Amino acid sequence: MADDKLQQKLVDYIEDTQALEQNVSRMLDSMISTTEDPEIEEMLRHHKEETERQEQRLRERLDALGAGTSTRKEAQTIAAALMKGAADQVRGDQAGKNARDAYTTEHMEIAAYQLLERLAERAGDTETAEVARQNRAEEEEMARKIDANWDKFLDLTLAENDIRV
Repeated sequence: MADDKLQQKLVDYIEDTQALEQNVSRMLDSMISTTEDPEIEEMLRHHKEETERQEQRLRERLDALGAGTSTRKEAQTIAAALMKGAADQVRGDQAGKNARDAYTTEHMEIAAYQLLERLAERAGDTETAEVARQNRAEEEEMARKIDANWDKFLDLTLAENDIRV
């Protein structure tokens, strides 16, 4: 493994990515609770299970590196997720805006895993690099699913707002 500063930076990136996954898990709870379409709800539930596995893989990497989870980062993600959850409960346009938010989040996660994988490779941590690749592949698949359903999300949004086209 690389020098102490590089390893600490790797731990920092893993903690950031783990906190991101914890936030996404809470966001998915909110999206699931405001989704009325059974197919979309199932897609979100499946991704929530993936997200929990991704977070577990990251936690295992932190444990292997002798680091725990960051309480500060975890608290920040909880606060952000609670604010989004509250907003989700009161806004209209659930389907379209949930899809937009999910699509944006998937790409943020993809970027986080791209950086984590590259840093892990430079630090000589092949296990963390593999976790990053595996998790990123799942995020890319979810982004593709969202991308394939834009018309459905829009149809649901229009129906929610009693708009006929």
